[in-house]
Amino acid sequence: MKRALVLYSGSMGSAAATRLAQLSGEYELCLLYLQSPFFHGAEEVKETAARLFPDLRLKSHTLKRDYLRMAPREEQLPFPCGACRHVLLAKAARTARRLRAEVVITGDVVGRGRMGLEQLRHLDRSVGLEGRVLRPLSARLLPTTRAEAAGDIGGEWLFDLEDDERYEARLATLARELNVEGQPESDGGRCSLRRGQFAARVESLLQDGPLTVNNLQLLEFDRYHHIQPDLQVVVACSGEEQRHLQTLFLPRDVRMYLPVPRSPLALLRADWSEQRCAESVAERLAAGAQLTLEAAGMEPGAQTVCFRLECDEETHRLSVAPRGDGCRGRDLQRAAVGVSLSLLSRVSF
Repeated sequence: MKRALVLYSGSMGSAAATRLAQLSGEYELCLLYLQSPFFHGAEEVKETAARLFPDLRLKSHTLKRDYLRMAPREEQLPFPCGACRHVLLAKAARTARRLRAEVVITGDVVGRGRMGLEQLRHLDRSVGLEGRVLRPLSARLLPTTRAEAAGDIGGEWLFDLEDDERYEARLATLARELNVEGQPESDGGRCSLRRGQFAARVESLLQDGPLTVNNLQLLEFDRYHHIQPDLQVVVACSGEEQRHLQTLFLPRDVRMYLPVPRSPLALLRADWSEQRCAESVAERLAAGAQLTLEAAGMEPGAQTVCFRLECDEETHRLSVAPRGDGCRGRDLQRAAVGVSLSLLSRVSF
């Protein structure tokens, strides 16, 4: 019997695609669950797979390194879904070669995540799987695969779903008929990249280079700011946020706070070695100070802010005013209000 590798994510679509491949009876199936640092609920996915498909083997891999090197936006693969699926399908291609699987089956649907016909074809070619990726839910809308051409799967197991106003209802009906369940397609709760603000933060950070697990955790904070060219500022206000932020400081991060009770705690991260003059360091410190004051709800006027390198025990102070309504973007970077350059020159970056 021919082998097929099924990409299973726990979604309703992937569960329906798995059942269709199972009912066709032509393949020895192996489920592959790939966990990303953006995805939550791994144990629930595994439990659901074991309940729905007890006779199928489930292989599981964590793809932290692969996702940390995820490519930023490119013309033919929209961010984030295109970039994410490229990581998943590349791993599936490697696994399929090792298992000698002839086809990779997924629950992809034409149009989901802005992945139309051309984007899906480009995706398959880019990972060396052209003609070998079967998407049963949308197969009637896509070019014929080798599996279809060889008669390995009949037309009764193939459908024409696409991401339109009828998609959710049609998929739910099909899932009931197939007696499967899964995470609703409209629910992005398990995947951080489905949240627009978080995805935009990841895309912006990718412009600076590869991601790190530490950086990804910073992106989860409400008051996260990425100020070009390379400054990240995270301000934690609640006790819970501050306890979490405490665990994420690296030795060369700057710790910033106000000399008052219940002050917000700020983390400033930049490649300080690239800042060739005290003035550029001052700009970054002033930007972080203004965001800290803003989070504290300070009234306009000169205020004192304390800061130190995480690897340095000596605390320094600067005087800065909260930004006004007209102080945005580049103005924020340049607002080194009241910063003593002679003081900054004593900080060994």
